[in-house]
Amino acid sequence: MKRTTLSVPELYQVLTRIRNKMNTMESISRNFGVDDPLFLSEIHTIQAIGNTPENNVRIIADILGVTPSAASQVITKLTKRGLVRKIRGVRNEREVSLELTRQGRIAFGNHEQVHAQIYARITERIGVLTEEERAAIGRVCSSFESVYDERIQELLKATDHKTGKRSA
Repeated sequence: MKRTTLSVPELYQVLTRIRNKMNTMESISRNFGVDDPLFLSEIHTIQAIGNTPENNVRIIADILGVTPSAASQVITKLTKRGLVRKIRGVRNEREVSLELTRQGRIAFGNHEQVHAQIYARITERIGVLTEEERAAIGRVCSSFESVYDERIQELLKATDHKTGKRSA
């Protein structure tokens, strides 16, 4: 029988494989029922906007774990494609809120169906998790994420991000 208890380095290796596979998936566009196929970064931005009624670029960036600049680039692309609409002045004149267009809602709904199928497949393989098991997985994921957040800050401080040169 295969051993299922993993050490931290083994967990790290598994997460690295998952990240690499997700990177592969990111490079494959797919159809979500709208005119053009969408990449994962695009459909996940649509998902974040659809799930977050009171939003702006910074909130969407936080949800996605990317910089506001990266989120803004994807949002601009989705706006040009007619999937997202920018609305100025919902809370104040300077802030821009985001909403899905009719086509954006179609893509959002189709993506939700894909996620439901994926969640069902995962649940079939792991079975129902207890509250304690979900809590443990949550702690592991949160720990990895917080360490990566810290490491990103360390790297940005040590390197001039724009030039890639090490700072003094």
